[in-house]
Amino acid sequence: MSGAVLGRAAGLLALLALGAMVLARGLTPSDSGVLAFVHLVNLVFHEAGHVIFGVFGRFLGILGGSLNQVLIPSICAGYFVWHRQPAAAAVMLFWVGESVTDVAIYVADGRDMALPLLAEGLIHDWNYILGRLGLLQSAEPIGRLIFGLGAATMFAGLILLGLDTLRCWNAPATSAEPV
Repeated sequence: MSGAVLGRAAGLLALLALGAMVLARGLTPSDSGVLAFVHLVNLVFHEAGHVIFGVFGRFLGILGGSLNQVLIPSICAGYFVWHRQPAAAAVMLFWVGESVTDVAIYVADGRDMALPLLAEGLIHDWNYILGRLGLLQSAEPIGRLIFGLGAATMFAGLILLGLDTLRCWNAPATSAEPV
């Protein structure tokens, strides 16, 4: 069995485990473990998005946090698709989905504002966004819908990685010896 197959299979198993944790967590944030670590990675891109999109005004600056959090892995996925690296693209697509589920937790909390913010005195992004859109009372159903979209995206990444693993498994063996 080739290293490409083993690497893809190991990645697939790891993402299956991570996906199961994300689904089990649902709309409840994780305080510890691998999901808390992944959330912190997402948070770096989220906070950068406020700065990047802030030049377009208050509303887009606030929305830009969640937008950038999803945009960064999406750009990475596009890069790997462009360079015909399907396994890497599938992993990035999974990250897009996981990041969307992470945003969904924040969206669902928009009305209740129970989640801790990074510092005292900050506004809750999704309380502001949904309030401006007149959707604050629908925060939880919107969060559930977004979570479902994220879960479907993670599933698509898993399917693509599984198909690429099968492609490598069925590929004819190449000789490592010079001809």
